Amino acid sequence: MGTQFRWSFMHVVAMALIVLNLSHSSMVVSGAYYKEIHVILINMLEPGKNLHVHCKSKDDDLGDHVIGYNQNYTWSFHDNLFDTTLFWCGMDWTRTGGSTVSGSFEIYHAKRDLYRCSSYCTWAIMKAGLYSFNRATGEWEYFFGWPSMISKGSDMKS
Repeated sequence: MGTQFRWSFMHVVAMALIVLNLSHSSMVVSGAYYKEIHVILINMLEPGKNLHVHCKSKDDDLGDHVIGYNQNYTWSFHDNLFDTTLFWCGMDWTRTGGSTVSGSFEIYHAKRDLYRCSSYCTWAIMKAGLYSFNRATGEWEYFFGWPSMISKGSDMKS
């Protein structure tokens, strides 16, 4: 009797694996396919303005990068099994006149972005804030504003 139960259980597991393999849905099932994700940050501030970024996750520190105007910084990774991958980036740039604008942003959060971005999470970094391209709608969405603007030699925030 024990052998018959194991045999039935094995059939159920085999059928489930076959169904998952034959499924050609565009949706990812809890990271089962370990889809490669590409994050693209585009500096669209203004000519001559560099964007300084430092991105990291719990496991990876991507280091400091300087992105020139109309240039981009891109990295790729695979979402984890539980769709909990999270990358955040600290960013800053200097306005004409010397004030520094800075912020820290959740640039990729699997629960939020897995279906919204698909395989490419593209961000346009602008003076007004960060815009993300929503592949599902084909529209740029205003996502984050700059939380601080600090003048050189001053602790005032505006």
